[in-house]
Amino acid sequence: LQRKLAVRRAAGPMDYYEELGLSRSASGIDINKAYRKLSLKYHPDKDDSPAASVIFARVAEAFEVLSSSPLKALFDVLGEVGLKQGVPDGKGNLKGGHYKFDVSPVSVFEQFHGTQNPYRALMDVSNAFEQLGRTGFASVSDGEHGAQRTFDVFFTLEELHSGVERRVEHVRKTQSTPGGAVTSETRTLTLRIPPGCEHGRRFVFENEGNSKCGVDRGPVVYVANAKTHAAFSRAGDDLVFVKKMSLIDGLCGCVVTLVGIDGVQLTVPVTDVVDGGSTKVVAGEGMARLGGVATQETGSNLSSSTSKRGDLLVVFDLVFPRTMSPTQRALLRAAFFFPKSDPQKEHTKAATAFLLAANDGVKGWSTGGK
Repeated sequence: LQRKLAVRRAAGPMDYYEELGLSRSASGIDINKAYRKLSLKYHPDKDDSPAASVIFARVAEAFEVLSSSPLKALFDVLGEVGLKQGVPDGKGNLKGGHYKFDVSPVSVFEQFHGTQNPYRALMDVSNAFEQLGRTGFASVSDGEHGAQRTFDVFFTLEELHSGVERRVEHVRKTQSTPGGAVTSETRTLTLRIPPGCEHGRRFVFENEGNSKCGVDRGPVVYVANAKTHAAFSRAGDDLVFVKKMSLIDGLCGCVVTLVGIDGVQLTVPVTDVVDGGSTKVVAGEGMARLGGVATQETGSNLSSSTSKRGDLLVVFDLVFPRTMSPTQRALLRAAFFFPKSDPQKEHTKAATAFLLAANDGVKGWSTGGK
């Protein structure tokens, strides 16, 4: 059935939840479980049929989107087409349209499982169950002598942006003779996180793992993971900041102030009418680009130093008032129907008198104080 669905849907829009066999209420754990099961089943080394290749690629894309909070949020609202191509916002612009699945499905598999080999991944899962209940220096199982050992290390988004060095430790085991005693030693290594380091980047230290008689030491792999940030979520080199905005500010404009990822206070003027889900791009205020590579586009006004960073995407979450009095409703309706051009003198006179009363420093009500 999965094969038939994949072939039938290959040319059509994707429902990422359907690709993974999930409902829209699926949790992060559900998404991980579904991807683990399907990616192992349809890996090209286990099934080289064309249908399996289609399924393997589609579940990789589905996992990449649904495991990313900002991408998942956009997909939930806009769907696949809106996520990739954008949808009209009614003002000549587009919402969404930022995403492109431009990585190898095998690289998604490797980042998730820690190996490109599906049989090795299955063995690691089996070993993990066997090691349940054991404790050690790291939060993952110790693994077999000579096998690759993988540890997760967590960094703040600021650390991944600016780069940092961190000393890490693991316990290395050695068995010199068959059936002999196992000795342990604590190894200290230095992780050098480059500016702009991506979430999930792997740092491999060869010959730092366990060993036994006749088996070379395996590698130790540290995986850089991003901690959840209070203000930002990451989308590649870009940062996403969700700004809750009142209806009045969305209609009349305002100034958004926030502290950027590098600690600098940013002032973002909002002069256009915005609606829920619309985005304002602040160029060059996102994450550092890994390697400091400039990606300035033709016609861009960005300097080379600015273009070495991604953008800040301010996404507006418009908050409507829960209640309005009859007078407020009538005044709001009157404001919308006020002539945009060439109002009659009586209209202008009435509007001027109203605004003078509303903005009166003593008896006015337009300051929002009451």
